[in-house]
Amino acid sequence: MRESFALAMTLAAAAVSLGACRYDWVTDMWFQPAIRSEEDPRPEPEHTIPLGVVPGPADRDEAESLQNPVRADAASIKHGAAIFQDRCIGCHGREGHGGGPVGKFFPPAPDLAYATVKARSDGYIFGTITFGGRAMPPMGDGLTPHDRWDVVNEVRVIQGFVPPEGR
Repeated sequence: MRESFALAMTLAAAAVSLGACRYDWVTDMWFQPAIRSEEDPRPEPEHTIPLGVVPGPADRDEAESLQNPVRADAASIKHGAAIFQDRCIGCHGREGHGGGPVGKFFPPAPDLAYATVKARSDGYIFGTITFGGRAMPPMGDGLTPHDRWDVVNEVRVIQGFVPPEGR
């Protein structure tokens, strides 16, 4: 009887000690909840605004009423032309009149001097650069709003609205 009591106590002690070996109390970096790459990120807390974010338009139609805050001077046009040469000539061509090499594989980009494009507001062109268009992908990544307004000024030069001084 005494042996069975000792065995029972030993088993009870083993069960208690094994129960204490769970990892939910471990605080090192190896054991932590993580989001896998294919999972959605955690939702942001309600009523929070990320630091450094300025509210802006949600799409290009909402951007149509924006006014161009960047003066179309030689520096702005030169910077806009450099960005245009880097990001836009593949579709719109070197001079902005269409015929870029991407047009061989995708719907051709319009001539930026077409009357319908000329009639668009600066804000709409800014919104198209930022959010994309029907066949145009968004091009705002990596460009500050000032950079995008410089591209708008360059588009206006292509359209003949702004004299291309200092280029």
